[in-house]
Amino acid sequence: MTVQINPREIAAEALVAILKEEGYNTAVLRKKLRQNGAMPKKDRAFVTEVVNGCLRNLYYIDFVINNVSKLKTEKMKPWILAVLRTAVYQFFFMNVPENALCNEAVNLVKKRGLSKLAGFTNGVLRNIIRQKDTILLPKEWENPVEYLSLKYSHPQWLLKMWLHDKEYEFVKALCKENNTAADVTIVTNPLHSTNEELKRELEQEGICTKAGYHYDMALHLSKTSDMGRLDCFLQGKFHVQDESSVTAVTVLAPQKGDVILDMCAAPGGKSFLMAEKMDNEGSIYCCDVYEHKLELLEEGAKRLGIAIINTRLQNGSVYQPMFQNFFDKVLVDAPCSGLGLIRKKPDIRLKKTGKDIDSIVLLQRQILEQAAKYVKKGGILVYSTCTLCKKENEKNIEWFLEQYPNYKTEDITPFLPDSIHSETTKMGYITLYPHIHHTDGFFICRLKRKE
Repeated sequence: MTVQINPREIAAEALVAILKEEGYNTAVLRKKLRQNGAMPKKDRAFVTEVVNGCLRNLYYIDFVINNVSKLKTEKMKPWILAVLRTAVYQFFFMNVPENALCNEAVNLVKKRGLSKLAGFTNGVLRNIIRQKDTILLPKEWENPVEYLSLKYSHPQWLLKMWLHDKEYEFVKALCKENNTAADVTIVTNPLHSTNEELKRELEQEGICTKAGYHYDMALHLSKTSDMGRLDCFLQGKFHVQDESSVTAVTVLAPQKGDVILDMCAAPGGKSFLMAEKMDNEGSIYCCDVYEHKLELLEEGAKRLGIAIINTRLQNGSVYQPMFQNFFDKVLVDAPCSGLGLIRKKPDIRLKKTGKDIDSIVLLQRQILEQAAKYVKKGGILVYSTCTLCKKENEKNIEWFLEQYPNYKTEDITPFLPDSIHSETTKMGYITLYPHIHHTDGFFICRLKRKE
């Protein structure tokens, strides 16, 4: 007899693993979906939608629950809280019928041996359904930070940091975009395919494709399932990569025959694109601190037919004498707070704090100190992050130029497509924003070592 897999139960389990057991959203979802591979495609999509939707709207969901419940969310048992959160998300954002919602929630509670709390769960949900029109957010103009925090589920410390540098409407638009699911973006491998050929193959598999916003070799995909099983993936015709990462490589401008160091290379997308732009001629040293990530990078390079990548297990903050003055170009895609990836990794906003940033900045500067020594005279150093934080971005560049007067920033306007504009490009750097550029939030700066 086949056991029916309940997608609501899987979603609640995933939420507990992410929020209570400190798992990473993407890893937990991947594991849960793999363990329950017999679920139909629509149920897999349901689980993904509920989990990501809860993470994107967690502050709002908890605000709703706390409005009607005497027992507040921080005191609830993890399973009860996960069941309530997933039910509230379905009610407000997926228009699931009220009775089905309550009945399913009660059944999930009873199934875990918590029958005594079934009445509490049902009562909270019934109260939310009855009072939905009276649960109101604070007035936007009276307390804009609290309003944005609840409306778009962003922590107040992060909003205050952004509002320190940007206008309110800019930050509001950014938060709104952060709560919109991002496309899957891929880059065609010119060693094995053309954009048109790949587009045709993907569409034959039922995948919808859309042209890149900024680059011809990029495609935005929807209605994707397990892309790792596609023939065109296995044949190395593309790799997954956001257009922000493409921009970082474009600003580095790798050429045939270059010797390049990618100091924090995993998972490898930028190294792959460099090799493709170099027509597989030259040499790329890819370093990372995790052996298993380097193994995946090597597998990716083999799949793509790339032969010029050399991997090294290496801590970027530790000096390597053999690299002194050795490279034409060095890419430091630094470890960072990841605040530009909130669209794709909604749990980032819930797990980072402002206090984390100072220790991250220290590591970034240690890596930059080593990178400065590895570039040949006249060579190029590109510093990039996937965060929207001045301390990790502009302030690091200011510090670097003070410490290393033998470097200068270079105008990056000639490297960028016409669709990417910023008044800072002449000063050597750019910040990409999800709501403006339709990419991840990203910072890129080009530095040249003086002759």
